[in-house]
Amino acid sequence: MKRFLNKQFAVLPLLAILLVLSSCSGNINAQLTADASGNVQLSANLEPNMINLLRSFRALGGSQTGPLLDAVAFNNSLRTAPGIASSNLRNTGQERIEGTIGIGAVGDLLNAGADRFVSYQAPSSTSPGRLAIRLDRSIAPQVLRQISPEAVEYLSALAAPAATGEALTREQYLQLVRSIYGGPLADEIAASRINAVITVPGTIRSARGAASHSGREARYSIPLVDLLVLEQPQEYEITW
Repeated sequence: MKRFLNKQFAVLPLLAILLVLSSCSGNINAQLTADASGNVQLSANLEPNMINLLRSFRALGGSQTGPLLDAVAFNNSLRTAPGIASSNLRNTGQERIEGTIGIGAVGDLLNAGADRFVSYQAPSSTSPGRLAIRLDRSIAPQVLRQISPEAVEYLSALAAPAATGEALTREQYLQLVRSIYGGPLADEIAASRINAVITVPGTIRSARGAASHSGREARYSIPLVDLLVLEQPQEYEITW
């Protein structure tokens, strides 16, 4: 897992999917268009330590067959989720998934009732375009359930507050993982980052929380443990 999520990712509103694939290496490339729709190309594969862990979970449930990353299950959940226009993922191996996810309306993406995971404002003559993302312990479990109920189970087994809602600090969480699954897994989680690129349909004026921005792109480098633990709400905002 040392390499997982070290490659370049795009479009931060899909952070929830990155959480589901939190022990993968892969690529997500996407663009937000002027009508607030989008297109996401996803390719991801599980790393060896997580493969072994998921296989052990499956064995406990009495199942040994089928892909560990189930494209059919992801498609079935995503196609009914708010803001998703289409999901055409496929398995290219038991531990590999790739394909396309279409976003119909980014402002509705994976929102649950009154909780807004993503807020979107189109640019006008008097105000800039705005994309804001907020993920905290109250929102994250609801978002994850819309992507895949299995994801909640797996992340709960990893004791991730993003799935459980439990109030843990980063240090407490890593120590808990260390006590359950051993030091190597905890160290790999602590060292891993998500590198994200958000492309918007205009020249960026500001990008809160970004490592850098230029033209239409904002670049982020986010510690994975921050997303799993959510000790502080993760908030990002781009204006253009």
